[in-house]
Amino acid sequence: MKNDSRCRMRSHLLRSATVLAPMLALAALVTTPAAGQTIDYGSLEQLFGEAVTTSATGSPDRVTDVPANMEILTADDIRRSGAYDIPGILRHVLGVDVLQWNNDNADVGLRGYDQAFSPQVLVLIDGRQVYAEHYGYVPWAALPVELAAIRQIEVIKGPNAALYGFNAVSGVINIITYNPLYDDVNTAALSAGTQGMAQASAVQTIKFGENGGVRLSASGRLDDDFSTPIPVSAGTLPRIGNDRFAFDLNGVFRLSNKVQFGFEASHSGAASNDIDPIYSLVHDRNLMTSIKGQLTADTNFGLLQATVYRNWTTHRYDGPNLNTAFKDEATVAQFQDLFKLGAAHTIRASLEYRHNEVGTMPYAGGKIFYDDYAASAMWDWHVTPALTVTNALRWENLHLGRTGSVPNGYPFSNADWNKTITETSYNSALVWRVSEVDTLRFLTGQGDQLPSLTNLGALLFTSPFYNATGNPDVDPTDVTNYEIDWDRSLPGIGGRFRAAAFYEQSLDFITNAGVIFPGSGPPPYLGASNVGNSMARGIELSLTGKFATNWRWGANYRFESITDRFTPVLQGNSPFVDFQHVTPVHVVKANLGWASGRWETDAYVYYQSATRGLASLPVGVGSYLTPVPGYVSFDARVAYRLTDWATLAVSGQNLGQSPQQQTSGPKVERRVFATVTVTY
Repeated sequence: MKNDSRCRMRSHLLRSATVLAPMLALAALVTTPAAGQTIDYGSLEQLFGEAVTTSATGSPDRVTDVPANMEILTADDIRRSGAYDIPGILRHVLGVDVLQWNNDNADVGLRGYDQAFSPQVLVLIDGRQVYAEHYGYVPWAALPVELAAIRQIEVIKGPNAALYGFNAVSGVINIITYNPLYDDVNTAALSAGTQGMAQASAVQTIKFGENGGVRLSASGRLDDDFSTPIPVSAGTLPRIGNDRFAFDLNGVFRLSNKVQFGFEASHSGAASNDIDPIYSLVHDRNLMTSIKGQLTADTNFGLLQATVYRNWTTHRYDGPNLNTAFKDEATVAQFQDLFKLGAAHTIRASLEYRHNEVGTMPYAGGKIFYDDYAASAMWDWHVTPALTVTNALRWENLHLGRTGSVPNGYPFSNADWNKTITETSYNSALVWRVSEVDTLRFLTGQGDQLPSLTNLGALLFTSPFYNATGNPDVDPTDVTNYEIDWDRSLPGIGGRFRAAAFYEQSLDFITNAGVIFPGSGPPPYLGASNVGNSMARGIELSLTGKFATNWRWGANYRFESITDRFTPVLQGNSPFVDFQHVTPVHVVKANLGWASGRWETDAYVYYQSATRGLASLPVGVGSYLTPVPGYVSFDARVAYRLTDWATLAVSGQNLGQSPQQQTSGPKVERRVFATVTVTY
């Protein structure tokens, strides 16, 4: 009896310590003058013994305790992936879908809702939104971040707008870099490989004692596209070569024991072949420039943070029938207060203002813009040492407008854009630590995909043969998710089992070409519209572990069934959106890694069942479905540490069958490259 009592007492203490650790860490962050303003992830990882996150609630949490479905990729995971870009890393993650259109161009979706110029994923780099708002998509190759500068990548699945912000509809890719105040990262790398690849990158940290630090990152890459034939449906535009460059300056300084100031300035660009929203091959050139300032203060009213940033995006888009040069400008101002009420309650209150504008293209002379006012609040309540309830609410009030000229026969006047869009998003989670090894999460959330500025009219094309535009009457897409997750720690194999079951409903999906405005033109205008609803049901299973000291392994499986209820348009053809037929029902991913002494090697396998892909009918008519066979692909990396400061790695992607049909676009080829990395 005494032994049983002691066991129960020990179990209770362990459970209490597990739940109280985040609360104690948050208290330290809020009350410690010298380190209370920006997050020292290295110290938190030492405290928890694993990667942690503060992005969901502001409190440091293990991935199993987060009130969301999250995967954390550490710097080790990124290095050992063997990838040279972020989509290549994400390809190995459960629940992430990657459409590899060309050598340097891919679209990333979460839980199946992937498409050309995928609009539903919020991507953040150190809290700054980096997707191109005019089209609402992510130009992945142009992101101003080097892989060696990334501490971790958080993949959050499901609508999480109330926790993470604007347009976090199907999920969030949250990229967190090393903090130059706490971390000293100095590395340079040279890569060369197939498809004429040549790349150089460097990350340099400059420390100013204990009170400040600056990180400089720069890179450049040249390579060729795949040489596989272009499908007839994608057009006859000849391919161009790919290039990428990026520069980033990031600094954090202590102004006093309780105040810190951070700043960032970046400029990046990429040119590549791409598949556009109507599934035609185009030439893309994206230039991205940003400046950001952030002031954080530990006060009697909580941890206050004010952030202001401005993004400039130039997107030149050359297609067989359409040439544009969008110049998008976005300004965002955010204010946040994170504070505690007693030991059990953490509150976060936020205000946000966003202004975005872009000129109409290729018909110049007009400008589409909006002012968005948002307020959000989060309450994280540790009800007991084993039970946490988190609720978050976000309110959006968007004021739309248009100025400038319109062409003859245009179906709208500027007054049609004088409207307000009001939306409310929420997230609710119950996290129950059932035992020392078992955690259950019950999640629900709703987010809203606001129409992009091209959906709303920034795209304005006129010709004697057909006209195309946006539509000021397009409604947001409402996405609601219900989910149950189970995490079980497996100390015996040094791993973890995860399971999730979800049901997601999306109302009023948006397409760029879904309605013909009668009486406009001639010829009449083809415009953006809402085309119907979609429902997804799925399960995700994953298992990771270690054996024989030096080996690590993992395997995961996703089943997903999607039902679309879209309205046929354009002579009964698909309006360039289809998820029911293009999302693979079965996806399996697995990895095996080994490290010993100076050697390190990892292998990855990917399988997806047969599906179909969207392809374009003649311009302005619509799209159709084309078969995509089921396939298996392999990635691998072998690295040898030449010295304490130099490593040689050889990596390969799509090492099996080459070429291989993976989308409705051109077939992908095998890619192999070698990298020499120097750390100093």
